[in-house]
Amino acid sequence: MFLKTFVFILALALTQFGPAAAVPQVQTIGASRRDEDGHRLKLWLTINARKRFLEISWKNAPAQMGDNVLLTLQDPHSFERRTLPTGTPLASFACDEGSGSGDGAADYVPVQGYTRKPRIELATKESPALRQYWVANGGSAQVVAAIQPSLTTQWFTTGVPFDYALSRNVTTQTSCYGYWASYINAEGRILAKNCVRAYPRWMNELRSVVGELRLRDLFIPGTHDSGSYRPNFDPLLRESLVTKYALTQDDDIMGQLMHGVRYLDIRVGYYRASQEKFFIYHGITKQRPLQEVINQVKDFVHETNEIVIFGLKEFPVGFGKNLGVHRLLVSYLREQFQDLIAHPSLGWRASLRDIWSRQQNVILAYDKHAIVEENPQLLFGAVEQRWGNVQTWPRLETFLRNINDFDVSRFSSRPVADMAELTPETWDVILDKHGGLRKMADTINWRISQLYRDELGEHSNIVAADFIRGTTIVETAIEWNRRKVAY
Repeated sequence: MFLKTFVFILALALTQFGPAAAVPQVQTIGASRRDEDGHRLKLWLTINARKRFLEISWKNAPAQMGDNVLLTLQDPHSFERRTLPTGTPLASFACDEGSGSGDGAADYVPVQGYTRKPRIELATKESPALRQYWVANGGSAQVVAAIQPSLTTQWFTTGVPFDYALSRNVTTQTSCYGYWASYINAEGRILAKNCVRAYPRWMNELRSVVGELRLRDLFIPGTHDSGSYRPNFDPLLRESLVTKYALTQDDDIMGQLMHGVRYLDIRVGYYRASQEKFFIYHGITKQRPLQEVINQVKDFVHETNEIVIFGLKEFPVGFGKNLGVHRLLVSYLREQFQDLIAHPSLGWRASLRDIWSRQQNVILAYDKHAIVEENPQLLFGAVEQRWGNVQTWPRLETFLRNINDFDVSRFSSRPVADMAELTPETWDVILDKHGGLRKMADTINWRISQLYRDELGEHSNIVAADFIRGTTIVETAIEWNRRKVAY
């Protein structure tokens, strides 16, 4: 989100710098199960925004001598240690990529790019120097990075680049793909494992658990400024002042949905001079055609039967003060989504099962009360966005904790969205004070992940983030939703 004055200021910056009611009864699970789950070793794989390096994080690790976290290109079933004579040690590398909780960085050996200085036994006449290493699946699965964990909880950037072409090939049948992370002990036993994965049908897969709940009762992953992406964009090659502060996601809408997002933050602008009238905007910057976004939502819902909240908000360009353009947009939405539109007679109190029974899975949540009143057969009221409008993590953390500690809307049926991102002020953009939205996201995404995973997740509703692939919000949401009722 940007201040309205962003329109004028960004234009100035470009001139100077150039482009570069009834609440269902919910039975909570027992404390013993929560405690057991809370002490279980877990691993996550994420992707940072600036350099698109893979990140590995873990919680409740034993962190004992000989433990390793290994990153592989295939699903590993076994690990074994081997030794090789070596005459030349690996190059040492002073890494500044470590992040997360705790002091100091974990040792790691990414094969693609960076290496750590190994422990080398001195060679003698009787015994040459030996180097030990791990192989997966008897050597058939490539190990591309190894981390020696020094802390029980840590978030670490590996230096292994993630190719987003892998994500563009994800289908509704995809689960794990690309990379796997395994935590092993000194004997090579796998204690925990996870992967880069998609979640195309997580709602339906949890239908027996959450089917009687309302959308307000769920933890729903969302994206901020969902339509602010560029296909095949590489920030290391094509970043400019505009893209630094205009783009907020690396996946297109289909990719976001395939990876678990179910709330889309849609900012529509009207461009009278174009044959294509409606576009996604971020501030004054025109992004993708609305038609492109709608097509991806329709294709996804038809394939998966998932429920998507299509949250239309802000209308930053071309709408003016009257309702004429809004009426054009509503007519366009009706024409495009047709029978997929959930009928507002369901209300926000409807359960997921109620929505599925009608086979109307797209909820048009419109942030213009007069237009909602004009279209009671088409539009739901807007999702409430709780936006901190802050520039630092301490202030954002305080805001997120406060709105969750004193959440008077918890007993309402209307969904609420925690906007879990930093927002640059106008002159911050002009002076590039924060280094762009990617750098700001990398600063907080691991903290947001831990905050909702460990503290706020139980009562959270929608959580929307920038560059959501750099968070564990989707997996955290699914895990908390599993816990909401007894099996």
